[in-house]
Amino acid sequence: MEIWTSRKYRKEDKIYRGAFTYNRNESSYAEEIFDVYKDKKDQSFHYVSEAIVKVSTGEILTLHVEYIVNKEYIPQMVVIEKLMGKESTRETYEYIVRRNHLLYKFINSKGDEHNEEISTAPKYHIATPTAASSMLFLRSKKFDSSGKNAFNILVGSNHWEFKEAPVFKNIILERAGLTAEKMNIDGQNVTATSYRMYDENTDFKLIKEPPHIKILLSQHAAIPYQVRTDDGTKIQIKYLNDLSEKE
Repeated sequence: MEIWTSRKYRKEDKIYRGAFTYNRNESSYAEEIFDVYKDKKDQSFHYVSEAIVKVSTGEILTLHVEYIVNKEYIPQMVVIEKLMGKESTRETYEYIVRRNHLLYKFINSKGDEHNEEISTAPKYHIATPTAASSMLFLRSKKFDSSGKNAFNILVGSNHWEFKEAPVFKNIILERAGLTAEKMNIDGQNVTATSYRMYDENTDFKLIKEPPHIKILLSQHAAIPYQVRTDDGTKIQIKYLNDLSEKE
C-alpha cells in the first residue's frame, strides 16, 4: 500500500488503521483503507489512504493520498495520486518554510509537468478525495462551539490534464449540537461530535435550513465516523483500530 508514498513508514509508528465505505442512495461505489502514523521525533502525523472507486463508466479509479501535518495540524506535504486504465496523475503540495508558501507540482502519464508557487495563510487545509484526513483543519485552531467558524481550504480542480493552479476557498463549520451522538461501529458503541459544513456563500438569513454536509467526528486524530451530503452520499467508517492502546 505504501510503495507510492514520499517516504518509508515503520510499523511501530502506526497509531491507527481503518476503512471507510462510500455509498450513494444505498448503493456502494467505493472503499477506502487507511493508516495513521506518528513521528515521535517531531510529533508530526502522517495519514496514508488508498481508495478504490467504481466510476459511472464501469472503470476502476484508484486513489492514493499521503497527508502529513505538523504537531499544529498544518499541512507540510500532501501527495495525491490517481490511476485509471492507462491514465495517471500525481499532485504534490510541499510547504517551503523559508518562503512561507506551498510548491505545487502536477505530472501526468503523458509526461506533462507543471509547477506553481502558492502563498498561504498561517492556518490552512488542502482538500483531497479521501475521508481519513478530510477534517484535520478542525485541530489547527481554536473552535467556537457556539458559533460559525471559517476555515481556509486549498482546492484543486485538475484531473488528467493540468488546467489551473489550486485556489483557496472558505468553508463554514458549526457544531450541530452540544451533546455527543452515539453510534455503533463494528459492534462497538462509540460517541461522536456532530458538525455541519456550509459553503462560504451560504445565506443563513434567506434560508432557514441551507444545504450542508453533516459530519460525525470521532475522538481519534480528527478521523470522521460518518460524512453525509444532501445528494444521498454517505461515507461511513467500517472499522477503526487504535493501535496506540497496545503499547
